[in-house]
Amino acid sequence: MIMKWMTNSRKLLFAGAALAASFGLVLSAQAQTCTTTNWLGGQTGSPTVGKQDGDNRRYGGPCGMRVALNGTAHYVTDDTPNAEETYIARFYVFLENPGTGPINLFAADDGAGNDVIEVVFENGAITLYVEDQSGTPHAIPAGGVAVGNGWHSVEFAWEQLGSAQISLNVDGAGEQTATVDTTGITIANAHLGNLNGAAGGGLVDFDDFDSRRSSKPGRLTVGDANADAAMGVGDLVAILSEMNEQSFAAGQPDCNEDGNVAVGDLVCVLDILNSL
Repeated sequence: MIMKWMTNSRKLLFAGAALAASFGLVLSAQAQTCTTTNWLGGQTGSPTVGKQDGDNRRYGGPCGMRVALNGTAHYVTDDTPNAEETYIARFYVFLENPGTGPINLFAADDGAGNDVIEVVFENGAITLYVEDQSGTPHAIPAGGVAVGNGWHSVEFAWEQLGSAQISLNVDGAGEQTATVDTTGITIANAHLGNLNGAAGGGLVDFDDFDSRRSSKPGRLTVGDANADAAMGVGDLVAILSEMNEQSFAAGQPDCNEDGNVAVGDLVCVLDILNSL
């Protein structure tokens, strides 16, 4: 299927024809096979995909993407952006034994080989780097948000403007912003994975990549395991069903975001329900 980069679009790990109209790095619970072939720009280094049963972690649905930190670049590329003057994206990342880095997790280029946006993990933190119209990089740190073991959301917004307001928000902890002159710069390709061939023997998992021209997607609802956009008993049922190996939850069952669906997630959802 041809996937276009559109306003409010999401890239996914395909799992059969049933998902012909879906977007995101997540799949329906009925999916059997996970793949990255809808990233039409290619899959460098064969990033792996799979289910959480001893293979890949995932934040929502049964599929996620995993790359190794083994000194070789592993990433996927989306080449559907077309001279974009605005670019907003959000993804989830789980870093297992990443060392100190740096690990280039995301980059967007201008079609001429210049990475004008980069998201980098280094020394337990995420930093957004944005080039200005002269090619000088500007760093936007995540405001002291520590990125340790567990799932972390990364959201940024970029625009082409003489006084562009560029923002980064990690784990929904608050936007960090900078004003950068991005005059004349446009986005042609986006890349996600271990872009710089970082080593160290660890692993990085990705899920729920959402790219847009307008409106920030924000974080997914924590603990919304049955994907009905509301917290209730059905989320407990969905988590129990997955724990009993009956079916993968369609939403976000990993409520405590530790990379596993287990009793702790039931407790997490109960805590949320009791606070409503």
